[in-house]
Amino acid sequence: MSEEQVLIQSPLLYKLVRDASGALVIEVVVGGIVMSAVRVRLDAQETAAYAQEGQAFADRLAQAIMANPPFGGRSVDVP
Repeated sequence: MSEEQVLIQSPLLYKLVRDASGALVIEVVVGGIVMSAVRVRLDAQETAAYAQEGQAFADRLAQAIMANPPFGGRSVDVP
């Protein structure tokens, strides 16, 4: 199993981690009656925005994913 470093564990029901390859991945709890979690690997632009803005950017990104869980086909369900 790969090692992940948790960078943010938010009460907004998401966490931001750095995976074993060094990439940033956000895991967000989504749904209404039935809750599940999805993961999205941050692209270069999102990674740069996080480096500049920190948790404020991560909060906005998590909210965007909650509003649209497929997130342009980029999200993967967490088993």
